[in-house]
Amino acid sequence: MTNAPLLEVKQLTKYFPQLGGITGKKVLNEVKAVDGVSFTVNRGETLGIVGESGCGKSTMGRTILKLLQPTSGEIIFEGNNITNLSQKDMMKYRKEMQIIFQDPFASLNPRMKIYQIIEEPLINFGVKDKEQRKQRVYEVAEQVGLTKAQLHRLPHEFSGGQRQRIGIARALISKPKFIIADEPVSALDVSIQSQVLNLMRDLQKEYDLTYLFISHDLSVVKHFCDRIGVMYLGKMVELTDKHSLYNKALHPYAQSLLSSLPKSHPDEKKERIVLTGDVPSPSNPPSGCTFHPRCFACMEVCKSKEPTFIEVENGHYTSCHLYHSVDQNINSVEKESVTNV
Repeated sequence: MTNAPLLEVKQLTKYFPQLGGITGKKVLNEVKAVDGVSFTVNRGETLGIVGESGCGKSTMGRTILKLLQPTSGEIIFEGNNITNLSQKDMMKYRKEMQIIFQDPFASLNPRMKIYQIIEEPLINFGVKDKEQRKQRVYEVAEQVGLTKAQLHRLPHEFSGGQRQRIGIARALISKPKFIIADEPVSALDVSIQSQVLNLMRDLQKEYDLTYLFISHDLSVVKHFCDRIGVMYLGKMVELTDKHSLYNKALHPYAQSLLSSLPKSHPDEKKERIVLTGDVPSPSNPPSGCTFHPRCFACMEVCKSKEPTFIEVENGHYTSCHLYHSVDQNINSVEKESVTNV
């Protein structure tokens, strides 16, 4: 089991019903926030998830942690299927799975002192020894750069970077194995971003943490993550290691995202891929490939047939009809090998 992935997500979906009228009945199509996403996260790695606003990144993260109940699919953590567990049964996994929220101020109780905020998870997880809780709070506070004096202040007395350190301390207090970081540095200045990212990396080495890092900042993801998944309209369209993605993106949407990065050198020749049209509604996505109305490489088959998520190269997955011949070749090789056996 040591080589098995820490987390497996299989065909995960999260649909939200649209309610209306006096009776509050469902009146329109469901909003398909997450629509059939599959991937694995290996122990000790950092998997980045990128995509434009509204593509379902944050919803997927919260659904994995069961903060939102999945519509269908499977979530397997350390070999255990947690998809349909009740809130009570999930408590034993909450200690192992934590989240760092995007807005460090909105996620902190304004009436609680920092000491109480960081200590609260230990109380919820049944640590009854008050002295033991105190020592653990002091230990984690020191690791994230907070002094003992600061622990007796309220959240509004801190800067954005300090509040995010408080959020990280709260996530670390239970010694988790897996942390979902939901755009943890997007609300911070660039200089503070680097401090928080370096802190998270140091803590990852110290605690052997596994991160699912959600962001829309391609530069931050390139710096911080090992593998990267690209999402569009609730679907995963590409997944590979960061070097393969940034050097040779396969999906047209991933190519357009990466073309928006600034040049690393004034003499570098770089063509900007500008997408036309607007992002379709997740309650009424296009038929076939959901990206086809905006795609510069759209073919007739893209309008009617949904592409499968296939491994085009070693560890490099994408869902695009441009690589359908690769999928057919793989299938034919597999059939030949079965016949020969």
